[in-house]
Amino acid sequence: MKKKVLICCNVYPPNFIGGAELIAHYQAKTLQQRGHHVAVFAGDLQSKGERHSLKCEEYDGLLVYRVCLHLIDHQAEFMNFFHQRIEQHFETLLNEFSPDVVHIHNVIGLSVGLIRVARRKNIKVVLTLHDHWGFCHKNTLLKLGTEICGDYRKCAECLPFVKDEDGNQVPIRLRRDFLAVALRSVDVFISPSRYLADAYIRAGFPSERFKVIAYGIDVRRFEKIAKVQDREHIRFSLVSYMGSHKGVPTLLEALPLLSRKRKVKINFVGEGAERPSYEMRARELGWEKSVRFWGHVDNTSIEQVYQETDVLVLPSVWPENQPVSITEAMASRIPVIASRLGGIPELIEDGKTGYLFAAGNAHDLAQKMSIFIEDPSQVDTCGENAFRDIASNTLERQVGKIVGVYDEDLRREDTASGGEDSVIACVGTCIDPDCARALNSWEDREGWKIVRAEWLDEDSLHNAKLLWVVDKEARVTEVKMGLKSQLPLLVPEANVPLTDLCRYGQCGLYYRDAFEARICIEYLLRNEAIRKAMGQNGQRSFYSNSPVPKSISSHWSQR
Repeated sequence: MKKKVLICCNVYPPNFIGGAELIAHYQAKTLQQRGHHVAVFAGDLQSKGERHSLKCEEYDGLLVYRVCLHLIDHQAEFMNFFHQRIEQHFETLLNEFSPDVVHIHNVIGLSVGLIRVARRKNIKVVLTLHDHWGFCHKNTLLKLGTEICGDYRKCAECLPFVKDEDGNQVPIRLRRDFLAVALRSVDVFISPSRYLADAYIRAGFPSERFKVIAYGIDVRRFEKIAKVQDREHIRFSLVSYMGSHKGVPTLLEALPLLSRKRKVKINFVGEGAERPSYEMRARELGWEKSVRFWGHVDNTSIEQVYQETDVLVLPSVWPENQPVSITEAMASRIPVIASRLGGIPELIEDGKTGYLFAAGNAHDLAQKMSIFIEDPSQVDTCGENAFRDIASNTLERQVGKIVGVYDEDLRREDTASGGEDSVIACVGTCIDPDCARALNSWEDREGWKIVRAEWLDEDSLHNAKLLWVVDKEARVTEVKMGLKSQLPLLVPEANVPLTDLCRYGQCGLYYRDAFEARICIEYLLRNEAIRKAMGQNGQRSFYSNSPVPKSISSHWSQR
């Protein structure tokens, strides 16, 4: 049965950043070729228009709805995961297009709430994971230098706060918990590597919703590449963003360790902020005549690079998922030397289709490069083995498996409510510093998820356990939606109108500091009957026309 599929991605060709965006486009085109009705909803960082404005255009035979994003929308230190206006555009498109499936790729910069909007309309949501964005604001898991994070709960060690639209500091804990709650609404997670699926499961995501489906590759396109012959040199190419997380410094430091410099050429293909410093380092090492910096090469012309490549090198120091450059190289009969990290070992059979080395170890990398320098016949041998390994992993086969996921009956009764999480909605424009520090330092309690109330829709708010006011200057009007949703209140003692409301309406507790707030939260979550009674009292206060104390009445006029 043919489907109507809406593909979502935060950037989309021709204005794309990397492999994830290419994969999204290849899947969309292949679905269309199989007879499915496909449209695309994407961000656009290159537009000069009004922020979050929407335009529709055709690209490569597909209708693409592009939201104008500004640089701030993608920066990790800002609130790049929630934009209500983008959700409104998305809901309008869902009403017009009426898809059977929303298939999401990267969504940071747009809004994680797109998942919730689709599920409210009973549309199946499939999410392909490309990196660690669901539980790491950096995506890479890298801490300082090349240290890989081993405790996904300690986000505050890297970035304690993000800034909202008004410049207020929001504890990073709220970002992490919001994404965990929002992603509960996904019907199926597709992970291209076993590594990445296991990383998400370790981070607390439900293992039963994961399917491992490797990226497909346009084998016919790359197997036709004819190399430009160079019998005097072994040509190593790095095709990636020019950044330290891609391990470019490791490759540069490996160059002086190669024994036969005159037999080597190095291609650096890609752009990035650190490219000038890498060019300078190559000159300092005396390799400027053997190194070529190509700059950005559009993927539509990437064959030019592979024509002049004998061995692909990918020395990443972060655990990548399934790099597209590796699969393209293998389909081009090019062996690969890459870091023994993340999902890469699932692609490369060490000693057969290429070689693996210890990430960040320039000596180990130089040793593996020297194998091809000393015995050039290994280029053809390993290259043919690589092609045989990848040849059956076509785009058509991959998309066929994905369509199988679309066809499965995978409705989840618990997706809309966030599963078994105890969601604590918090409200307040300027978070009290004591509460902010506590939010980031509290150990994870079983099932606790603390989320800004404004990020939740009405159904999600109704399923929360309580409304915690974290701003001493919060107004009574800010808690009215919580009262309507039968949520007991937890308010600062210093806020007289709110404490009077709790006393008068018997609808909540108040606290002096973060320590007392935690005690109150634990008390309410342990005592379900009291929590529900307070919630019911709060709803009666919301709808009641009876007199209220003067401290409340001046704030209580609008309902």
